[in-house]
Amino acid sequence: MTTDTADRYLATAFYSQYNLILLGGSALFSLASASPVPLALGCAAELLWLGVGPRLPVFKKRVDATLDGERRALLEDEVMAGMRSLSPQHSSRLLGVTQSISWITLRADTAATSPEDREMLLDLEELRPVFLRLCQLHERVTQRLEEVKLSPPEQEVADLSRAYAAEKDLGVRFTLHQGIKAAQKRIEQQVRWAELQRQVEQKLTIVEQALSHLVGQQQLGLSGSDLNREVQGIVAHVVMLPALEAELDA
Repeated sequence: MTTDTADRYLATAFYSQYNLILLGGSALFSLASASPVPLALGCAAELLWLGVGPRLPVFKKRVDATLDGERRALLEDEVMAGMRSLSPQHSSRLLGVTQSISWITLRADTAATSPEDREMLLDLEELRPVFLRLCQLHERVTQRLEEVKLSPPEQEVADLSRAYAAEKDLGVRFTLHQGIKAAQKRIEQQVRWAELQRQVEQKLTIVEQALSHLVGQQQLGLSGSDLNREVQGIVAHVVMLPALEAELDA
C-alpha cells in the first residue's frame, strides 16, 4: 500500500460523518458536564479508530468503491460531453466501445480484489475518454484534408510553375518561386495528414476489435491475469495519442 493510499484511508476515516459526530459529541458532553473525562474517552476512541479503522479490509473496500464510483462518474460526464460534438458515425463507434468496456468491467469488478485488479479496471475505464480523443482527432484531420481538396496544392504548383517558366522579370520570378515552395510544403503537409488519418483509424479499429475479442474471451472464462495482460496490450496501442495530436498542429 502506497503512502498516498494510506493517507487517503486515514483521511476518510477521520472525516467520516459518524467519527466527527462522536468526536464532537464527546467534546460537547465534556463541556456540559464540566468534566474532561468524556473528552478524554472520545480522544482515546478516536485514536483507536484511526489506528484500526483504515486497516480494516471492509473499510478499505468501501473507500475504494466510493472513489471508483466518483471517478467513473467524472469519466462518464467527460465522455458524454465530448460525444455531443462528434459526428453520428464516431458517436456510434464511441457508444459501442463504451458498452464493451462497461460489460467487461461489470463482469470483472466482482472478482477484483487486489490493487493490481483495480488498476487494471481503471486503465480499462480510461480507454473511453482516450477513444473519444481519437475520434475527435480523426474528425479534425479529416476536415483538414477535405479543406485541402477545395484548393489542391498540386494544381497550384502546376499553375505557378507554368507562370514561372513564362515570366522574364526576375522579381516576379522570385515571388513565383516562393509561392511554389509554399505550395510544395502544403503538399508535404497533406501527405503527413493523410498518414496521420490512417494511423488514427488503425488505432480506432484495433481498440474496437480488441475489446470485442475481450468480451468474447471473458464469456469463455478468461482469467484475471489474462484479462490484465489483454487490457495492457490495448492501452499500449493508444499511448502515443499526445504525439499524434501534436502532429496535426505541427
